[in-house]
Amino acid sequence: MNYRIINKLVFEQAQVRSVQDVVFTEEQLQDGIKVVVSKADDTLALYLVDIDGQKKFDVRWDDSSEIFSGWLSAWDNFCWCLDVVNQK
Repeated sequence: MNYRIINKLVFEQAQVRSVQDVVFTEEQLQDGIKVVVSKADDTLALYLVDIDGQKKFDVRWDDSSEIFSGWLSAWDNFCWCLDVVNQK
């Protein structure tokens, strides 16, 4: 496994059901909840974020960020980025 799970509860919930009921702290509302991070490059991470009351997934790498509504698309993008990082 070339990634580390940071928030196991959110990671497992996202795979099987909606994350709309996940409660954010004040700090998490600002930065999001880090769910997983690459072991090879800690700038590559997948976050759960709250955008105008809607939970979305944010794949962040270096200074880029891509928002996804669904877990599967976010996870596919994160895994693609992992493959790129691990080819270096």
